[in-house]
Amino acid sequence: MEKKQIIRKKVNRALEMLSEKSYTKWSFEIALHLISSTYWKKANVIAFTISRGREVDTYYLIRKAWEEGKRVVVPRANFKTRLMTFYEITRFDHLEERPYSLKEPMVKYCSSVNHAEIDLVIVPGLAFDKNGYRLGFGGGFYDRFLPTVDAITISLAFPCQIVQELPIEKHDRKVDHIISPSGFY
Repeated sequence: MEKKQIIRKKVNRALEMLSEKSYTKWSFEIALHLISSTYWKKANVIAFTISRGREVDTYYLIRKAWEEGKRVVVPRANFKTRLMTFYEITRFDHLEERPYSLKEPMVKYCSSVNHAEIDLVIVPGLAFDKNGYRLGFGGGFYDRFLPTVDAITISLAFPCQIVQELPIEKHDRKVDHIISPSGFY
């Protein structure tokens, strides 16, 4: 557990040091790799989280998905059970700020979506290794969710988020692919 905290601090520090120019350029390069992939092209329902802080920008990707007629689903977390329910969003103003500065769907405007409908999941994380393991933000939400969905899983990462090795626990779930500005892992 201590090693995870050290990695989280190191990666957070590196993300804070990222220039606005690098952040914008790399987010766009990552987006281009994703939207030109067959995974994107085949997907009808794509699960995203709404980026915050220095996470790879997902706003552009969500707009692109809407332009292409894809359905966009976003999780709403239950912090007691540590489970997520995904809701379809069709507009950004159907989101509200929740704990930890998370932007999540307003239930009164959005319909829940069965996990079986999801074709592609963009999995958030703080650090990643080249084998597809990820270090999340400490809640375990995606480690619980990923075994319940039969979809392609992809994480988006800046170069400073890709580390040599992560401490792996038996409940940790790999993603199928990681996309950095230089392409797919």
